Amino acid sequence: MSKRVSIWQNRLYLYPRPEPLERTRLFWVALGLVTTAVVVFSAYFILLLTTGHSAFGTNAEDLGIMDQAIWNLAYHGELHQTICNIISDTNCYSPEGINRFAIHFEPILWPISWLYYLWADPRMLLIFQTVVVALGAYPAFLLARLRLRNELAAVAIALLYLLYPAQQQATIYDFHAVTLTTSLLLFTLYFMYTQRTAPMFVFALLSMACKEEIPFVIAMFCLWSMVFQRRWRSSAILLVIALVWFGITYYYVFPHFSPTGKPLLSGRYDGVSQGTTGYFLHKYLLDSKHRAYLDILLRPAIYLPVLAPWVLILAAPTLALNLLSSHEGQYSGLFQYSAEIVPVLIFATIEAVVLVLWLVQLGSHWLTKRQIQLASDTSEISRPLLKSSKPRLTGRLLQLGVMTGLLSLILFSTLRTDYYFHGALPFSVDFHWPQTSVRTQLLQKFVDMVPPGASISAQTRLVPHLSQRQKIYMFPYANEQADYVLLDLQGDVYPFGGSDVYSQSAKSVLLSGKYGIAKAEDGMLLLKKGGPAPGLSPLSPVQAGPGADLVHALPNLPASFCADTLVSAQEMQQIQHPLQATFSAGTGSLQLLGYDATLNSKYENAKTHQYDRTDVHATISTYWKVVQPIRVSQQIAFIMETSDGQEHLASTDVPLLNWCQSSTWKPGDVIKMQSNDFSLAPQNTTVLPKGLAHLSMALLPLAQPSSTIMDVQARLHVDMEKSQDGAEVNQNVRLLRLFALNLI
Repeated sequence: MSKRVSIWQNRLYLYPRPEPLERTRLFWVALGLVTTAVVVFSAYFILLLTTGHSAFGTNAEDLGIMDQAIWNLAYHGELHQTICNIISDTNCYSPEGINRFAIHFEPILWPISWLYYLWADPRMLLIFQTVVVALGAYPAFLLARLRLRNELAAVAIALLYLLYPAQQQATIYDFHAVTLTTSLLLFTLYFMYTQRTAPMFVFALLSMACKEEIPFVIAMFCLWSMVFQRRWRSSAILLVIALVWFGITYYYVFPHFSPTGKPLLSGRYDGVSQGTTGYFLHKYLLDSKHRAYLDILLRPAIYLPVLAPWVLILAAPTLALNLLSSHEGQYSGLFQYSAEIVPVLIFATIEAVVLVLWLVQLGSHWLTKRQIQLASDTSEISRPLLKSSKPRLTGRLLQLGVMTGLLSLILFSTLRTDYYFHGALPFSVDFHWPQTSVRTQLLQKFVDMVPPGASISAQTRLVPHLSQRQKIYMFPYANEQADYVLLDLQGDVYPFGGSDVYSQSAKSVLLSGKYGIAKAEDGMLLLKKGGPAPGLSPLSPVQAGPGADLVHALPNLPASFCADTLVSAQEMQQIQHPLQATFSAGTGSLQLLGYDATLNSKYENAKTHQYDRTDVHATISTYWKVVQPIRVSQQIAFIMETSDGQEHLASTDVPLLNWCQSSTWKPGDVIKMQSNDFSLAPQNTTVLPKGLAHLSMALLPLAQPSSTIMDVQARLHVDMEKSQDGAEVNQNVRLLRLFALNLI
């Protein structure tokens, strides 16, 4: 038995101390290339993220949360936070707030908080995170150099790390301590492989300090080192430290700091133990979203990590956490949730390339021996040729060619994923560099009006600009207790699922009688507790009362609130698609003067109007003029007419139309109404039929019940007077066809 164990130990001893490589001139050239890539990566993403913050592109979850907690730690001595998601998560407990350790155990935030003595600004966190992540290119380079024995191949692996989609998704999504592990765990792996115990312990401890599940990852590293490196002593010590760290976290830290005695996000796993084994496998492993998550992790490396399962298994703890969670963001491939998986994927990719090269070497040797055997039966003249070094040279060239081809394919696949999967690079689909504008200046003006010591409930994109205070909430949380409520009715409505439920909540606060309007301008509202309540407008199609649906209620707002919907003569000249179409009801009529359209798709050819039917989105701005007032406020319905003759409701989400209602428009004014981004696929459906389709629109009463929103008789009559871009009227169903699309 002991002999068998000894045999298997020898077979598994795959990673002895590596033989050092001489630092030739090529090494320094390669290191210079990696350093250049690190500097370019850092400069690009620092500029992108800090500009995005200035353009109000960061979020309450989680830059606002982290900024408030770290600011409180630096200046009040406690990791206190009050920001949470009351709509769709389990991290809210009390408006008084909680300690950060009730959600995540991240002691690394203590030294990070010292940065706020230099510059107390959330952009400091974005800069620090970007630099730390970028430094991970060095251990990727050094590890690949030792394993592949080739400096230029190691540069390619460093580039793979910097370009890897899961890493970039974590880097661009606000600030999270766990994102730092993309770099810290790679340093841990490098020092573990090179058997340098002291720095391995340092980086392992730093990694564990980033989030509560990282000790499990480090424990996997230790077991791996025991099996494949025979490093029993150092690995056993680190394993004990990791397990003790985990035990203290879950049996002391969380029970002490959490008001429920357990992590507030643990509710995401309540459903794991329910159902049969088949149900479990189908829900958590075999359904399309979970398979798509695994695909987005592995596809950039052309699935090579699968060839190194003895390395890929190191990611098992994090993969289990993400796949078993009820929170879809964890297995979306977006956000920070896959940060600690990236180092394992990089290492597994390196090992897979090593494996392929070894197989090529074996194949080359076999072919050489086969040639010798065949040639042994021939004349003596060929024997000197067999003793030459040509077969060995051919084998090396073959290995070099295979390695070059593999690394080229990997980098191409990674760039391709960066292109189509929510990438943040200049060539990525739907990528737009953040821009500051007159609108962002107005937002900052409203932010500056809030007193520093006041409590406030604000929308997600506004929170990171107000988060350095004791009490701040993400709307709608604490919208009855906060001193102020700050709303941007044209902004991101997260955590609400859509504009209607957001409008319902905002109007309930406005009409509660507890808040007055401190300032209203261009779709922005600053409400102050105790001020005179605005009440309902006489033109409101809905009256307030117990159980009333306030989505379409019209509060009595100052004229300045809707001022930015008025279109100037100069803006009229810039309409992309001018036309004249009249929508009429009784003696009243509204004239559509044109529209602007922005379409986005995974695949699009604007010249031939071809778009990917599985993923096509639009934002439509329409320009209106009142010919004769229509007393009943109207809503815009965007409808897809598809090749099978069916109508599909795409969207009615034009947010300001609920607040600046058509019944308030004055004759002669030109009004602009912009939709939110919406999918052209029918609601609750993912795929439209192939072929020619039309995006059409209709007007119908604002208060039309959702059950009859597709009723043709409810739509206003429409007539076309003039069009330059092929818009036409479908009189049979009272629709104005804006443009045609060829869905493929």
